[in-house]
Amino acid sequence: MSQKQELLIRLNEKRKQVQMSIKPPSKKPPAPKPPPRLDDSTPPNGVSPSFDLRPIVSRQHISEEREVMQSPSKSANKTALKENCEVQQKLPIGKTSNQLSSDTDNQDDSQDSSESIKPNAIYEIVQAVRKETQLSHDMSKVAVETVLISLREFLPGGAARSIIDALLREANSNITCPKNAIDAAPDALRMMTALNALSKAANDAQQRGWALHDDAHDIQTQLLELISVMSNADVNICQHVLSSHRYAYVTTLVQYYQMETRWPLRQLLLQAFGVMCGLERTALATLALSALPAEIARDMRDNPRAVSRLSHSALLLSMVLSMGDKLPVTHFEQLGIEFAQFLLELLENPPETDVDEQIPDLFLTLLLAYNLQFENPFDNILLNALETRDIAKTFCEKILLLLNREEDPVHIFDHEPAPAHSVLKLVIDLFSRKKTAEHFYTNDVKVAIDIIVRQLADLSPGDTRRQQYLKILQGIIRNTEYGAHLHRRDDLLRCFARIFCEESDGSRDDQALVRAISNEFPQYFKA
Repeated sequence: MSQKQELLIRLNEKRKQVQMSIKPPSKKPPAPKPPPRLDDSTPPNGVSPSFDLRPIVSRQHISEEREVMQSPSKSANKTALKENCEVQQKLPIGKTSNQLSSDTDNQDDSQDSSESIKPNAIYEIVQAVRKETQLSHDMSKVAVETVLISLREFLPGGAARSIIDALLREANSNITCPKNAIDAAPDALRMMTALNALSKAANDAQQRGWALHDDAHDIQTQLLELISVMSNADVNICQHVLSSHRYAYVTTLVQYYQMETRWPLRQLLLQAFGVMCGLERTALATLALSALPAEIARDMRDNPRAVSRLSHSALLLSMVLSMGDKLPVTHFEQLGIEFAQFLLELLENPPETDVDEQIPDLFLTLLLAYNLQFENPFDNILLNALETRDIAKTFCEKILLLLNREEDPVHIFDHEPAPAHSVLKLVIDLFSRKKTAEHFYTNDVKVAIDIIVRQLADLSPGDTRRQQYLKILQGIIRNTEYGAHLHRRDDLLRCFARIFCEESDGSRDDQALVRAISNEFPQYFKA
């Protein structure tokens, strides 16, 4: 046997020893042997070694070189050793290629994961949170978004984070129940169950006069369930259920309110109607056109000292009238001048039992909403009622306070189209008649002029409120003793001059009104 062959045999034996020295413990299966070479034809998912042989091969290379130095066939042995080392040194390169391939696969998996998310997945997650925690739909949405954002911070990149990002994008959109799943939604079923039970109570002949058993607890339970669902569920679900059968549930509950005589149940019905007003614009209009406003007005006049009853009734009636929906003419049999006088009297002289002084503010809000019914000041029932009173001090003070604060307590909902600003409208109406304007003392009139000057200086061209303040000023000058004090006339002249100098199209109506005021009262505003 030649020395070259002996050297090759020894090299093979040493290679086996190296492989044996890095094998895992005997209890585990041995690591797979590396392929002899990884070239362009090797599949991207081919098996690559899980360790690096370069340090071991380097030590082996030094040892073999020493042996070759002692051998006469030095050049041949070095050639064989070099070939062996090249095989071993190429193995880590294969590993790097596999890692790059794996990273690319992870990116593809991430993209596929985000695209394969179940439609409406975020909505189902929100509903699951609502079911388990009893949180409202909106609060459940906040909880889910908070958890997703926190998870995104803790998770590394890849498929998991891609899924989180996709869910967050869906959460940032309008999370609503799919139309084809509304009827089967748990909240829809709960709401319909309660409404059907209440409809049965309304149609039950026992509710019209006497009861064979005390059903108040059952009805109370259903009303509380209805209020809870409407207050906390997805708005789209509630709107869908209320609008079914042309709002038949709404009209049925109004009929039940008329028949029910027990105040605790009536109070819950008023709360349910209030939630409906906020949920649905059409539901609010349905309530305004129903017998509910007249029934509430009758109940208030029948119980003038029941503070809790008056408070709940006034609040709900303010909601029903807040959008300015015109009431049927027949309603004014209960909502006519006597009702307006009743409200004004209790506003000025609230019941002794009103220890928290709620009645004046609640009744003022109701009067503001009530005044939206009348477009023409000459046909205004509220003004007619005011003309019958000698004193309306509290009423006027509270109106001026709201005017100064630029508040509108009747603006309860965000329904469109928005009604007129109730405070500005009422002040315009009050100063449109001499007799109602007389309820304001001279100091009150001066305060109103101060407010007008401030607003005329601050409001921009095209702002509709500026014309309303000009109308208030016109009424004050026309129907009060303005000539006796000429309060802030110079400031008013400066405001008029500034409006006249404006060139925008939005100023034309204001300029026409300023010109009309100047022409009507040249003794005050012309040199």
